[in-house]
Amino acid sequence: MNKISWSLLWVLLVPQAWAVPDGPIADAKPVVAVAPEGAMAARLAYNVGYEDFEKAQATEVAAAKLTGAPAKAAQAQALQSYATARKQFEAATKADASLKEAWNLVGYTSRRLGEYDKSLVAYEQALALNPTYSEAIEYRAEAYLALNRLDDAKAAYLTLLANARPHAAVLLQSMQQWLVERRKQPAGVAAADLDAFARWVDERAAVASQTASLAPGFVAVRRWD
Repeated sequence: MNKISWSLLWVLLVPQAWAVPDGPIADAKPVVAVAPEGAMAARLAYNVGYEDFEKAQATEVAAAKLTGAPAKAAQAQALQSYATARKQFEAATKADASLKEAWNLVGYTSRRLGEYDKSLVAYEQALALNPTYSEAIEYRAEAYLALNRLDDAKAAYLTLLANARPHAAVLLQSMQQWLVERRKQPAGVAAADLDAFARWVDERAAVASQTASLAPGFVAVRRWD
């Protein structure tokens, strides 16, 4: 039985705790009802895409431990898996345009593929469905960093700090790593702007460390990518 057939059987027979879209959200905009077959097609495409998404992430972790040609080969493989995953997430959005998780991961995979304009469009679609979708806000801010849109990234951090502190912590660490990378390769960012942003990040980090005990939940810290 091929991959899609197995995935369909799994979706139909086993309640899944992973890669399954969230239920209705109170502050989401009203959407047109989706036919049952459309909802099933969207869920199937999303879950199949998520398999490739996880494969891409695992390959990236492995690539970070390699050097030279093996590292380049692993990185290329990861990008291919992201591209394959994106096709499935895009199929999910076509089957059910109200699936914010699929839009969010179209944004994520596009960002990892270096297609930032497409990434931002997808994040906007996810946030149009749920303006408080903190994961999409954080991921979009990562795209802002890649594009050197520092004011937008700062605004996203303040939004997350007020409403989703674990995601704010992830973004703050991404900002710190962005500074490390831009110190090595400015990529068009002026030294004065880097210094100003560094001061802002340091101030936010100091406040975060003082209020860490007040922040609910826990989030794994990861590097900026």
